[in-house]
Amino acid sequence: MMVKVKEYRGHIRNWEALCAELGIDKTLSREAREEAILVKAYETWGCKMADHMHGMFAFALWDEEAERLFCLRDQFGTKPFYYYVTEDGRLLYGTMIRQIMEQDGFVKVLNDKLLQIYMSLTYIPGEETFFEGVKKLLPGRYLIWEDGKITIE
Repeated sequence: MMVKVKEYRGHIRNWEALCAELGIDKTLSREAREEAILVKAYETWGCKMADHMHGMFAFALWDEEAERLFCLRDQFGTKPFYYYVTEDGRLLYGTMIRQIMEQDGFVKVLNDKLLQIYMSLTYIPGEETFFEGVKKLLPGRYLIWEDGKITIE
């Protein structure tokens, strides 16, 4: 299985236990260690990997063999994860909306129906954002992008 970390922001709190369970060198730098944990956890547990990880994180993994993108947001939603489907059917994603806005195919349109909600609540509930078409992956959810289709569990 060939899996690559395409996007990652966060911190895995139970990294020591995961290193022991997954056979990962604890002396690696935090960045290298956490990337190794993400890859090995996906290879070991697949979509159920969040059941084994504690911390705050949002990430995207590309599974070369299955030609599938797997994206996960921590159970409490501490780290954000956003996605957007372009007119030509490509998926743009990132842990910051700015990352999506900088990519080819993004069309910047204000989602003005959210202004009243924001003015009332001072936050935006659910998956919508201030930009038309840019969605938030909700806490504890994962997204799979395969064959041009999104599945969220």
